[in-house]
Amino acid sequence: MKYPLITLYVPGNKAELIAKAPKYKPDAVILDLEDAVPEPLKASVRTQLAHIIPDYPLPTLVRVNNDEAYLEQDVEAVAVKGLYGIVLPMVETADQVRLVDQVLTRRETELGLPSGTFKILIMIETPLGVIRCYENCKASPRVESVVFASAEDGDMQAELKCAFSSDGYEMMYPRAKCLHDARAAKLPYVLDGAYSGVKDMAGLELDCVVSRRLGYDGRTLIYPGHLELARKTYAPSAESIRHYTELVRIFDANLQSGSAAIVYEGKMIDYAMYKKAKIFLKNAAMYFD
Repeated sequence: MKYPLITLYVPGNKAELIAKAPKYKPDAVILDLEDAVPEPLKASVRTQLAHIIPDYPLPTLVRVNNDEAYLEQDVEAVAVKGLYGIVLPMVETADQVRLVDQVLTRRETELGLPSGTFKILIMIETPLGVIRCYENCKASPRVESVVFASAEDGDMQAELKCAFSSDGYEMMYPRAKCLHDARAAKLPYVLDGAYSGVKDMAGLELDCVVSRRLGYDGRTLIYPGHLELARKTYAPSAESIRHYTELVRIFDANLQSGSAAIVYEGKMIDYAMYKKAKIFLKNAAMYFD
């Protein structure tokens, strides 16, 4: 795949889980320095991850700690050759994003890497982060995706003081707004958050269906058993690919004969639908590269 659309969180202090993660075949792992690591271990774990990343067999992101005591040191330590990017949690201001950008720029220079090698994925986990999502997406050209904090009992739900359901009704507005802002910022893909019910496959499926219908391209996961179902749900179906491929073929043929409006499978098709079909097929390629 071209982008890390289905990713798996792994606690940064669990060497045995880090070693096992590749067998589940996520698009990327997110080695977690934040919530999964006890405070007394954070400094030593960041150093350990710096040694693991260069030889790790999967694209690797690191979720760092977004607070003054840890942020710069976390990013400085894990920005080594082989790192795909930084997952920056609790993003509320553009200055937070720019600080990470500055550290990554410095590390690229020190390592002799091309500018822009390291990416940033911003996590939107608070109401203020939702309000400022677009400006935070635009704070650095390194920002490649938004990760919306949709998990049950997570920070977003706690701050909103709302309930949770797999059909997503309670957090529909912030979930949709973050997607819209990311699309307006022209980010190449947008990720939904983890699903906390590790054995609730029916709930996961419903949550993924809602997420995909909204327009999300994939999600972060915390349980390996969720990977197969999530990938199947987010990937475009063979029937959809056939439908839009044929639509483009027929429309192109009609353009050659001077017609920009056709009837295809019972629907009127003009340039707007033709453009949508081409965008769909371009996006579909992300899942199969």
